[in-house]
Amino acid sequence: MDKVTLIVDQIVNYMVSFGPLGGFVLIMFESFLPPLPLGLIVGLNMISFGHVFGFLLSYFATITGCMLSFWLFRYFFKDRYMNWFNEKNQIRIKKWMSKLSHMKFTTLAVLFAVPLTPAFLVNIAGGLSDISIKKYLTALMVGKPAMLLFYGYIAVSLVDSLKDPRILIKVVILLIITYIISKIIEKVVKVEE
Repeated sequence: MDKVTLIVDQIVNYMVSFGPLGGFVLIMFESFLPPLPLGLIVGLNMISFGHVFGFLLSYFATITGCMLSFWLFRYFFKDRYMNWFNEKNQIRIKKWMSKLSHMKFTTLAVLFAVPLTPAFLVNIAGGLSDISIKKYLTALMVGKPAMLLFYGYIAVSLVDSLKDPRILIKVVILLIITYIISKIIEKVVKVEE
């Protein structure tokens, strides 16, 4: 356990040497490069820069990265992407994109809140679909805090979380809160229009 603490301390010192920009850029790139461990980076941000600032840094970085990925596929690859597939597969893909375009706001917000959702794939699918930018961005902003809090909590207290089944209950509570907030925002902001 002392070796793990020593390694974490060395990584934290390394991250602090780059300042908040280093943590921001790492999380932003995770939206493009799925092999980067988002949970680890969020946890390191929270350890390096404090719980509140580390969370806010991670939140704005993931929103920025997800929206850049979304816009990249929406405006640069959308028309070219379909040509990579034969006609039969194009029909299937278009049907799937249509389902995503008509996905309820609350479902999309909860999808973003689930820690195991591959954000990279959702960003690509969102960019290729006809979902409105307003709906996508709002769901992203509502759903991501729960996922980031989960990752930050797990990463900051990994050993304790493996022994404590209450963490699963906290994740479920975060998902329920995300659902309730998304229902309220859906009515106030009218993202389905």
